[in-house]
Amino acid sequence: MRLAGDTAPCVAYLMGNHTIAERMFRHNPAAMLYAPLRTVLWQDSSSQAWFAVDQPSTQFGSFSAPRITATGHDLDAELAVLLAHLGLDVPPALQPVDLPPKQP
Repeated sequence: MRLAGDTAPCVAYLMGNHTIAERMFRHNPAAMLYAPLRTVLWQDSSSQAWFAVDQPSTQFGSFSAPRITATGHDLDAELAVLLAHLGLDVPPALQPVDLPPKQP
């Protein structure tokens, strides 16, 4: 973005685990559209740091496949643990939801 004149520090990452991705791939390979998750870290003009990430359950829930959706909710919970570990607020959307029991 510097070529366009923007000066804000920003970096994008892909965050994922191939064994978790495979749990979804076996049900619908198109789930790889969202695995690994995209994340962005940037700093605004007041030197405030920001972290943004696609919400896993929203992305993977779009496939209407119960096992893929359940994995998305599992990833929401893991993301919530990461944010809490970093001392950040955990958005309500990442809080656990009641799900049917997991199937292998």
